[in-house]
Amino acid sequence: MRTVRIDELAAEILAGPRPIAVLAGAGVSDSAGVLTGQELLRRAARERGEDPGPDPVAWYLTATGGFPDYFGMVRDGSASSEALPGEPYERSSSEVLPGELYERPAPTPAHRAIAELVAAGHVGPVLTTNLDRLLERALNQVGPAVPVAFDLDAMARVSLEGPALVKLHGDYRDIGIRHTARALHTYHPIIDTLLDRVFTDFDLLVCGWSASWDLPLCDALCRTTGRRVRWLQCGPPSRAARRIFEIRKPSIASVTSSDAGLTALAAILLDQRR
Repeated sequence: MRTVRIDELAAEILAGPRPIAVLAGAGVSDSAGVLTGQELLRRAARERGEDPGPDPVAWYLTATGGFPDYFGMVRDGSASSEALPGEPYERSSSEVLPGELYERPAPTPAHRAIAELVAAGHVGPVLTTNLDRLLERALNQVGPAVPVAFDLDAMARVSLEGPALVKLHGDYRDIGIRHTARALHTYHPIIDTLLDRVFTDFDLLVCGWSASWDLPLCDALCRTTGRRVRWLQCGPPSRAARRIFEIRKPSIASVTSSDAGLTALAAILLDQRR
């Protein structure tokens, strides 16, 4: 890995093949007030009188011996100590999460920066672990409608010839995809195949993603090593992120937030269109 400034990261992107792919994690929705798994775990740690440190998932594993279930915590509406470790959420007929958590927030500067880069042709596929619809709204504000895939049928058919938004964990109104894996903390082969296509065919920009929760996504990123990875890192990296750094050797720019980092990066790239 190498540490670079934002302008150096932008120069690398401009010098390489475009469009690139983007992997956007919870950090891009953070300033919108969307409840993240990290925040739920920090609340739970505070209620137990403990410090979760920079990696709340690692704290949870140590504290409970189990892996946290974001879907279950959101549906319970609680991050209290009584909810730990909590039972995994069981499939229901509705397959939805509480809309009030996701419908009120507005797109952040980070969402708008990604959308502008898509509209300008710098970015093709956008992968996100987020369940909200803020990226869709930002994309619709700056250009033609972009195909959105959040279930297996759509992911099997999605084209990578142009822009596309792939919601790896589903949409808050339809989280049925989480039941399609054959084992806990794995992806369905259709998702793994799509990830292999993206990570093989495109250089990648990672933003707002801690890597702590998404074990099969980490595995997919580590098994495809042919393309360049650039990373906007806010705060200390998690243990899972450090593993990826060792394998993929990304260029890393430290940023104060996804909003600040992506806004600064987009300003340079959009000023230097080629």
